[in-house]
Amino acid sequence: MGSVPLPTNEQARLQLLHQLDILDTEADPIFDRITALVKEVLGADAALITLVDEERQWFKAKVGFDEPETPREVSFCTHVVAAGETVIVENAIEDERFSANPYVTAEGGVRSYAGAPITIYNDYHLGSLCVISQTPYKFPPSKIRYLEVLAEWVSETITARYELENYHAEQQVLAHGPVCAVVWRVEPNVHLSYVAENAERVLGYGNDYLLRDDVNYESIVHPDERQELLSRMHAVLDGDEDILEMDYRVVGEQDDSTAIRWIHHYARADKDTEGKVLRVRGYLLDDSKGKELELALLEANQNFELALAAGEFFNWSWTIPTDKLTLSHSWWALAGYTAEQERQLDWRTLVHPDDIENMQEQMSAHAKGVTHRFDARFRVRHRAGHYLWLHSVGKIIARDAQGRPLKMMGIHHDITKLIASEKVLEQQAEVLELVSHVQNEFMLAKNFSEVCDFALPKLMTMTDSKVGFIGELPAHSQQRNLVLAHGLRLGSIEHKSESMQQLIQQSLEVEVGGDVLRSVLVRGEPEFYHEPLSEQELTLKPLVLPDLKNALVMPLYFKRDVVGLMVLANTDGHYRQEYLSLLRPMLDTLGTLMHMRRMDEERRQAVEELRKLATTDELTGVANRRVFWEAMSKRFDEFMRYQVPMTVAVIDLDHFKSVNDTYGHAAGDQVLREFCHRAEKQLRDMDLFGRLGGEEFAILFTHTEVDAATTALERIRKAIAEKSFKVEGEEISVTISAGIAEVRKDDEKLDHWMARADEALYKAKAKGRNQCVTVTKD
Repeated sequence: MGSVPLPTNEQARLQLLHQLDILDTEADPIFDRITALVKEVLGADAALITLVDEERQWFKAKVGFDEPETPREVSFCTHVVAAGETVIVENAIEDERFSANPYVTAEGGVRSYAGAPITIYNDYHLGSLCVISQTPYKFPPSKIRYLEVLAEWVSETITARYELENYHAEQQVLAHGPVCAVVWRVEPNVHLSYVAENAERVLGYGNDYLLRDDVNYESIVHPDERQELLSRMHAVLDGDEDILEMDYRVVGEQDDSTAIRWIHHYARADKDTEGKVLRVRGYLLDDSKGKELELALLEANQNFELALAAGEFFNWSWTIPTDKLTLSHSWWALAGYTAEQERQLDWRTLVHPDDIENMQEQMSAHAKGVTHRFDARFRVRHRAGHYLWLHSVGKIIARDAQGRPLKMMGIHHDITKLIASEKVLEQQAEVLELVSHVQNEFMLAKNFSEVCDFALPKLMTMTDSKVGFIGELPAHSQQRNLVLAHGLRLGSIEHKSESMQQLIQQSLEVEVGGDVLRSVLVRGEPEFYHEPLSEQELTLKPLVLPDLKNALVMPLYFKRDVVGLMVLANTDGHYRQEYLSLLRPMLDTLGTLMHMRRMDEERRQAVEELRKLATTDELTGVANRRVFWEAMSKRFDEFMRYQVPMTVAVIDLDHFKSVNDTYGHAAGDQVLREFCHRAEKQLRDMDLFGRLGGEEFAILFTHTEVDAATTALERIRKAIAEKSFKVEGEEISVTISAGIAEVRKDDEKLDHWMARADEALYKAKAKGRNQCVTVTKD
């Protein structure tokens, strides 16, 4: 058998595997269904979801295999983990890796095996989704693709659950997300009798408002959930239910939709010995972030559906007692039907009349246990009138106590046309791999232009394009005639202008011109052009485009909003409709990352603005009083430790009140701003200039003795006195008085140091102003 192969990142892989806390856990219905489905689809004797740790492989889900785990040294799946790719063994007896394996040499042992890796975060191969049989078997590529797609589903499900569980654990310790406790009284009428003080932070409403007699709690609940909350609360109040647990939205004041919060509500009734409800206690948690993660998990499932659609697979389920048949929305879109038509149509009415009888016979045979699975080929009518051929495989996954079928799940495969070549499958896998790569790269580097610079050449290669462009609409764009360039390729895809790339890294603004681009940005629909395009149809100024003989222009979406566009042009053949299905996961990803980049940029701008407001004086732009005093305190402490010289100067503009009285406060404000401008020119970068209030300013000279500080103050005084201030045609003469004091060892606290500078300022004023007075050393 040889030694057990190990991946290069074995230690990190094992650490992540144990961190996921999935080993030795209870059975999971989703994973059980996947193994049952893959066993039937691949026609194997057994199917397993394996997780490989240091010594063993443990089975998270299994069908057709009895043992709960096996040693790693005899595991086929450890080879999948080491390789990080699908491993296929058509005859284990003839494979030197496994020919001596006890599970092969045993009577009725393993002969054929196929395992696809379960991979987390691109590089960590935890185990495999695999099938085994007791007979040699040559696996068709189409069945291996089934196996790999379902393994991707297992990987995405594990990842999404892990991230969601991490969020909920974090919620327990974050101080900004506490639970708000509330109590409802029952008599004389139902009303809140207690609301915790943190209600404002959790709900957006203070407890004083919620406890008012004229306010009912349900009034802050979103209208769509209000009635359900009332009904369920009445059930608890009436004693029909012991607890209430639900999620709903709380709206802001005056139904402000921008202030909506998701609240997780848990409540239980306190009862007396006779079972009468005395009160209802509730616990309210702001779960807005949790809901976002749940929606992200839903999006992951939708992305799985897109992955299936990229391979022309479409999942379906049938709840038999209610006769409810559900198909993925991607299938309806492929068949040309809108979402509204999807809700109105019964899928079975679209089956070709000649195929109904055979399909029903196959369904009945499986329901009665005659066949192991439902397997049929039939035609379905496209909206345009022609028929699509489908190959459908399904399995009953639930039966009642009497053995009657309850639910069935399966997959459709569009077999209307044969797969053109292996290149198509490779491109589909490449798109999914590219989506994963750009998402991770963006999360790590936050540089969207680098993401586009990596992704665009690959997309051009897939579509045989010679020209490519990715642009983003600026936030809140109305006219939609400008985009920010994030990716550009002109001529051959190897061509790369360094100067142009530098401009793109700096968010080059490109003026969109022509009917084609404006139509895509406004209407939000892709456009195919198979004829040469003129400048009246498409321009991107100041970019100089080569002659465009054809083009595919696609909008980039976040949810339903167009946030940008992608242009691919100059393919040797023509742009086919199926390119949209191929590129859709990438287009959706780029749109989402554009939105995330925009949100991150707006957050950084807001933080910078708040920082500026918190540290600078709004009128003059110099340090405000709080910042100046904090710096004084630090320098005072520094002096007391190391005796490095520190000097402070307090400055007053002489007779400034007369300036306001004579010329007005607007002129006075302009004088203050000009004074600060002149003063800062005379100071070093290490000096701190601040406004203490009104016309009173101060300068902190760090590591500076009083003589040097006095020299600097004299420069400032002369710069102010020697040149009048021009304000709206008026010449205004201004002088300053300053008091200067160096910190001393006998200054017991900061105020003593500052008081000596103030004393010196009063002396300067008493001597006639327009001068600097220094407190000399004793």
